[in-house]
Amino acid sequence: MTEIRRRNRRKRILTLKEGLLESAEQARTLARQMAPCGERESLIRKARLAETTAALDEWVRSPGLRSPD
Repeated sequence: MTEIRRRNRRKRILTLKEGLLESAEQARTLARQMAPCGERESLIRKARLAETTAALDEWVRSPGLRSPD
């Protein structure tokens, strides 16, 4: 028989922006502790992407934005 999977519904503690910025800070902290290597560059790239996504999320949610007519 097919098992019915239930959706995991947890209350979100952090906003999307807060979560992204926290993730970016963790990645940067780890990157600072590493010697220059590919993994370090990957962590820095991940941090930049998280910060950019947080900024875009803030921009999209801004009240001055209107939908195209």
